[in-house]
Amino acid sequence: MPLSKVPVGARVRVEQLPDSPGLRERLLALGIHPGVQLELVRRGRPGGLLHLALGLQEFMLRQDQAACISVSLDPS
Repeated sequence: MPLSKVPVGARVRVEQLPDSPGLRERLLALGIHPGVQLELVRRGRPGGLLHLALGLQEFMLRQDQAACISVSLDPS
């Protein structure tokens, strides 16, 4: 499922990064790669930003960027 469709509070595991070189490099620089666990902390206004957490690190992504990241729900 795309990261943009994840419910608030859900923990997900990154399955695949986008093909876009610029966004892919940014995500890798943040430590986001396949196998990493993310948590959706909150959503901005509809179509706005997603507030995500990777361990103690928090960051924001736009909806269109999050739609390019494939994730699966993490049962833990």
